[in-house]
Amino acid sequence: MVIQGKAEVGPAAGAGTAESVEGTGCASSPVSWNERGEKMTQEEVNAIISLADVNADGKFDYIKFCKVYMTTNEQCLKTTVEKLEVDSKLRRQQFGSHIEGSPERDPSPVPKPSPRTIRKTDQETFSNKGDMRSSLLAATRKFKTSVSFTITMDVNSNRNSKLTEPDSIKEWLCVQSKGCFFLEEDGEIISHQYRMQIVQRSMVYLTIKPLNLSQVEGKPSPWLSVDTTLYILKENENQANLQLMCFTELRNREVFGWTGELGPGIYWLIPSTTGCRLRKERKPITEEAQLVYRDETGELFLTKEFRSTLSDIFEVIDLDGNGLLSLEEYNFFELRTSGEKCDEDAWAVCRDNFDTKKNELTRQGFMDLNLMEANDREGDPRDLWVTLHSMGYNKALELTEACPFIIDIYADKCKPRIKAVHMEACSGQLEKAICKSVLNKGNARVMDGYEDIIVHTYKHDTWITSVIENKSDNKVIIHINNELSKNCVNNRGLNIFAVEVAPKSTMVCQHVMPLNERQEWIYYCVYSLMS
Repeated sequence: MVIQGKAEVGPAAGAGTAESVEGTGCASSPVSWNERGEKMTQEEVNAIISLADVNADGKFDYIKFCKVYMTTNEQCLKTTVEKLEVDSKLRRQQFGSHIEGSPERDPSPVPKPSPRTIRKTDQETFSNKGDMRSSLLAATRKFKTSVSFTITMDVNSNRNSKLTEPDSIKEWLCVQSKGCFFLEEDGEIISHQYRMQIVQRSMVYLTIKPLNLSQVEGKPSPWLSVDTTLYILKENENQANLQLMCFTELRNREVFGWTGELGPGIYWLIPSTTGCRLRKERKPITEEAQLVYRDETGELFLTKEFRSTLSDIFEVIDLDGNGLLSLEEYNFFELRTSGEKCDEDAWAVCRDNFDTKKNELTRQGFMDLNLMEANDREGDPRDLWVTLHSMGYNKALELTEACPFIIDIYADKCKPRIKAVHMEACSGQLEKAICKSVLNKGNARVMDGYEDIIVHTYKHDTWITSVIENKSDNKVIIHINNELSKNCVNNRGLNIFAVEVAPKSTMVCQHVMPLNERQEWIYYCVYSLMS
């Protein structure tokens, strides 16, 4: 029982003053329970006074009452929290995706470098646990109509669209750039984005693949299984008006590519990953890696493990692969880890104090820069950990929440030019590009009786993407059920969820990939229109 405010105990109850309250230790002052809050009714007062646990010999035992009050209050709080938890899970199940924070990640003392852009189609998040979800949804929602898809994917299905290099590729002009996908705390994925210039109509061969950073021969980096795609959009009158040209839908193992002709102009290259493989780390870390140590003289040094990790980070942020960091390359790193840029004056100080070559920071200079940061904090590694977490590393110095990649571009008539210009959330233009590609190449099914609601499904050898198109003037809520799919994982992490689609719009509903590529996988999904 939770009591709001203070109880007023009148003479009729036989407990009007402190003298009638045993064991309170407050006999020198009267008990005034009517200073604030709502007054209790006489019936409520009598109910409390009549409690056997607090009423002895016609006297009110205040200490016993307080113990009963606190016990009841704790139980009520626990019950309320449990109820809110159930309500929250149900609400997030109806509108959500599965994103859990990394248990070992510390709160960052610096501003988030890439704040999430909230969109109308953004959904709440929650953990998919418990067996009551279907019954809860069934009890609270009714469906107007449904449409289902069944796609069986063979283990060797990618043989039909295997990526092959052009015969004369060795004679073509080539340019290369690196980049990285970063997984945010809320599950959003951000990455570098690029502008490419083609000065003469040419045959072009583009590829994107995860970047292997492993120092051990024959031991590939664990993120090589992450899918990577590159969408190519042409800039017309202005940057806001981009035309989807193609995307790298052919595959050879971890490499995704495209071959075709591109005319002269400016193109945007937007990397994408489905989010099915790049997911929040669940593995608990039992022992934190050591980053710095002091020798017998008290001088501070970086540990061998930390230096190796910094060397890998250097490889990732050295976008052009020349073994040096330009100010532009370093600023992508600064934006990611601190949310701020390094200006020309600060860069000049950096050149004066750390090893540089051709006005660019060397690998050793980058190491010394981090050592200086450790010395500035007198060996306190917390700021170093902020940097590592921002770059996707966990407490064991494992890269678990990022996927570095490398882009290669070949052209037969001219040398392409490529420049990283942004590091943003994979949304906006990318969302439009994915929707456009699925509408162009996918299979469309209209909801029975609701011709303005269309589900588009694109089957790739590696993944399946569904897009919902709402041509009506009203928003709609679509319930999605994947429970009968086999050997599948989707980017939302839920078998059952719902999405809200704004009027006159399209949205990416889900990406699905095989959990085990060496086994057959069956995509079975039911889309239902909620009433």
